[in-house]
Amino acid sequence: MKKRYLPLVIFATAAITIAFPTLQKRSLTSQPWRLATSAAATLAPRQPSVTFDDTIRVIGKNWGKRIYLIHGPPGLPGYWESPERAPLLDALLADGDQIVILRLPEPRSALFVDEGAAYCRAFAAWFSQLDASVARRYGPAREYAVGVSYGGYHAMLAAQDPHIDGWAAISPVTDLSRLAEYHWQSNEACRPDPARIGAKPGLIVYGRSDLRVGSDLMEAAADSIEGRDNAHFEAARFDAPGHTMSAAMVAKVGAWATAQPALPAAAGRGPA
Repeated sequence: MKKRYLPLVIFATAAITIAFPTLQKRSLTSQPWRLATSAAATLAPRQPSVTFDDTIRVIGKNWGKRIYLIHGPPGLPGYWESPERAPLLDALLADGDQIVILRLPEPRSALFVDEGAAYCRAFAAWFSQLDASVARRYGPAREYAVGVSYGGYHAMLAAQDPHIDGWAAISPVTDLSRLAEYHWQSNEACRPDPARIGAKPGLIVYGRSDLRVGSDLMEAAADSIEGRDNAHFEAARFDAPGHTMSAAMVAKVGAWATAQPALPAAAGRGPA
């Protein structure tokens, strides 16, 4: 390298070193950055490395009904205290149910390069072990999974666990390629089985004009369950703007949760 270029190289290296942490911090909010990292992961695929966090937040005592509440991306601290999402938590707490707030792995561009096969296996194993740990600590209960957006997708995955008695998904992502983090990828090998989750009480609520995850895709997912003549399942469509959670949607989920039965006291449950 010619010496006259050396100062330029040093300056460029320093600039990248200083800017890189800032770029990392913006990666969850910058659409171009997420699209670029997803493309890079797709072009150079490798076996996904999936690690789940066992940290949970438990609210309330166990009176026989437990709700696993699952966030959408990015799930940062304070997610359920935001003005849009706090009403849902309040609605679920109004019935006195025990709420277990889960924390999903931070969305990373390489999680679904294998169509989600590794992720699905890891999630099923993690959730089963976590549920068993919660039951040992807080006692038996009827258990339900509720999630929003990316969390709605996970609520449907969790519903495949034999210990989950019902589920509710709010504007669930059904095709992860609609998210910038996973564009050019697929969750074809990690989709909830309509027959398995359709055998339990279920609810999908979504807006008619949701372009982010696709109202048409959510309607198709609902149809795949409704088409099985499932009396336990309901799909509710609302005139909510975009990918949002309206007051009417929150009220619907709250009413659904209230209607789900608790484990009778005679079955051995008690406040914990």
